[in-house]
Amino acid sequence: MIDWLTPQVFDFLVLANIALGLALAWRRFRRDLRLPPPADAPAWTREQHEAAADSPASSS
Repeated sequence: MIDWLTPQVFDFLVLANIALGLALAWRRFRRDLRLPPPADAPAWTREQHEAAADSPASSS
């Protein structure tokens, strides 16, 4: 029934799953870094975010 599931195919499926999970986690992490801080965040966090938003290097 599952004769095609050789150890090599299983290893590939495991590695592909790990790679996909890491890629999605990295994408979510980058998106979370770009969001503005929540209202209850410390003042230094909000100041850092505002300073980074005003800098010309953050236009990407």
